[in-house]
Amino acid sequence: MTVFFGLVLLVLACAVVLLFAMLGELASRVPTQDQTPSKQVEPIENAKLGAEPLEWPAELAHVPARDASVVLVLSSSCASCEKIAAQVPAALDRGVDLTVVVSCGIRERGEDFAKRHGFHRTHTYIDHGGTWSTQKFGVDSSPAALLFRRGRLQTALLFWDLDSVLAAVGRVDNEIQEVS
Repeated sequence: MTVFFGLVLLVLACAVVLLFAMLGELASRVPTQDQTPSKQVEPIENAKLGAEPLEWPAELAHVPARDASVVLVLSSSCASCEKIAAQVPAALDRGVDLTVVVSCGIRERGEDFAKRHGFHRTHTYIDHGGTWSTQKFGVDSSPAALLFRRGRLQTALLFWDLDSVLAAVGRVDNEIQEVS
C-alpha cells in the first residue's frame, strides 16, 4: 500500500511540474501589457489576390468605385483587434481614409464593438460570422488590412500596429501605381 501511495504521489508531482512548464510556455507567448505592439506586417498566405466580387454589401459599395481603398478587418473577439480599433479614430483625425469590416459571431457584439470605437465616422460593415471576408477573399485572420484598387484585392496583410500597416499599404500602393 505504501508503494502504491508513493507511485500516486510521484505521478501527481510529475503532473504539477508538467502543468507549471505548460503555463510558463503559455506565458512566454502572451504579450504583457507594457510591451509595444509588433511593427511586423506579413502577407496573408491564403488570400485570394485579384478577387473582385460582383456584388458588394451596401456599406462597402464605395470600394469598387474608388481607385484605392484600405479595408481593415477586425474581430470583436480579438485582443489585438481591440488595440487596433482604439487607434482608428486617431488615424481618421489625421485624414486617413479607412473602411472597417467587423467580423463577429453575434451581430450585436459587432455593432457594440463598432459603436464603442467610434466607427460611425467611417464606412463600417458588420460581417456576421466572418463569411464575407472569408468567402470572397480567403481572409480568415484578424487584424487584417486589405488594399483594393477599383474593387480588386491587391494585397492582404496581417498586422499588429496600425501605423506600420498603413506605411506598408502605402508602399504596396506606390509599387502597384508604378507598374500600372
